[in-house]
Amino acid sequence: MKRVGLVTYFKSYNYGVWLQAYATEVFLEMHGYDVEIIDYSNKYERNKLKYSYKENNRCLGYLTSFIKSVLFGKVRYYKKGFKNHIKEYYKLSKKQYTNIKQLKEVKYDVLAVGSDQVWNPEITNGIDEVFLLKFGDSKKRISIASSLGSKKLNKIDEDTLIAALAYFDAISVRENFAKDIIKKRINKEIKVLVDPTFLIERSVWINNLAKYSKYYNTEKKFILTYFVSKDKHSDRCIDLVKMYSDNFNLPVWSIQFSTYFSKGVDKKILGATISDFIALLLKAELIITDSFHGIALSVNLNCDFVACINSENPVRAQNLLSKVGLLERVNMNVKDYKNIDYTVINNVVQELRSDSQLWLLEGLEK
Repeated sequence: MKRVGLVTYFKSYNYGVWLQAYATEVFLEMHGYDVEIIDYSNKYERNKLKYSYKENNRCLGYLTSFIKSVLFGKVRYYKKGFKNHIKEYYKLSKKQYTNIKQLKEVKYDVLAVGSDQVWNPEITNGIDEVFLLKFGDSKKRISIASSLGSKKLNKIDEDTLIAALAYFDAISVRENFAKDIIKKRINKEIKVLVDPTFLIERSVWINNLAKYSKYYNTEKKFILTYFVSKDKHSDRCIDLVKMYSDNFNLPVWSIQFSTYFSKGVDKKILGATISDFIALLLKAELIITDSFHGIALSVNLNCDFVACINSENPVRAQNLLSKVGLLERVNMNVKDYKNIDYTVINNVVQELRSDSQLWLLEGLEK
């Protein structure tokens, strides 16, 4: 059995990060690989997680963010929902690593990086060499739907990335624009993969996670919201939620990390585990979200949803909805609302899934 060492993000305040890492690990294990997530955290990202309120540079904003972080429990609910359950969901390396020197002697048959924005220099304060797999003596190196985010690389970061990718055996990315950037500089096949959360099917999400949630057997009817954006579009999303709640005469349940946001919310779901997250998506009468992974998992799980597109990174969600024929769900007016017929959509999703699965398995065996 081949041992795969996977480096990825999985310690952020973000269900998408956790779920893409989980899906990648589970898919590879289902196909006979012994997968271990290398317990590495980038210093810059680690400090952002520990001192999230320091991201606001203005004194008043800094103070306000600090008070919210402490009083409204962002860190506390992160620990409740994820950190305290991490060993239930992931097979981690025995050692924790904080720099590339510590990784020098690790031994795996395959080193893999991805998914998520592992090559976004803004997240890691410059491209992190760990996410370029510049360590260990593995015979094979592969990228799994890695992303640059939505930012254009400067010349130094681009040169660093291209030089490292010359030593990769198989390269896949998350976005077409990333493929275009890399393809101009390197004579290798660059594959665009679906988000890893699509690698495993609805039944796997249910049997592996949802069934173990206290919400899985609830008979209550509710609208579920999950918002990740912090910009001005939040008010528009709140208005959308109110419109649907009033029309359907249903309470609003909200998955969130702190007690701060409460406008229009009847029940706050604080510290939800990833099992809870999947179960809540399945049980909701309707999901309203601005999160890409909230949208992607709604599609994969065959849930009814409305997308309040996240203006920080709208292209990715719109591209997915376009591929599966669901662009009409973006900011859908309640007067136009109808349940989603997934008959044709599931065929499209299965084609996308199968194509990515095949590439990944072949890439591991090259």
